Amino acid sequence: MRRPGRHALSAALAGLWAVTGPVWAASAGQSGHVSAGYLAQLLGGLVLVVFLIVFFAWMLRRMPGLQGQGPSLIQVLAVRNLGTRERLLLIQVGEEQVLIGVTPSGMHRLHTLATPLEVAPDELPTADFAGLLNRMKARGGRS
Repeated sequence: MRRPGRHALSAALAGLWAVTGPVWAASAGQSGHVSAGYLAQLLGGLVLVVFLIVFFAWMLRRMPGLQGQGPSLIQVLAVRNLGTRERLLLIQVGEEQVLIGVTPSGMHRLHTLATPLEVAPDELPTADFAGLLNRMKARGGRS
């Protein structure tokens, strides 16, 4: 079974070849040879751009608060990391607050709060980049 990413990569390389073909011909001049330095520079630039795209996609997945953008009926009021892969979540759905445990094996409802906790609006996590940046600056860049 082929991965769909291979077709996109093949199309990108074919497009790059079609665009750079006339440039190579012009730079080759009369001799018809393309210098190795030019090819190395072109290939290095391509590898750098692909690496940067993959790196920034990975960073966006790792940054909390950027996934759930827009108004929602479900709010995450608090998150507490217990270990490398375990955490507690305090979730509000409508008027009800639920404490949820998240482990590698799944999610489990631990407790439903009889009296909801009051959380100040400035303590709620924001999904916009400016709010995330301000929170990180206030903490000194540590999470």
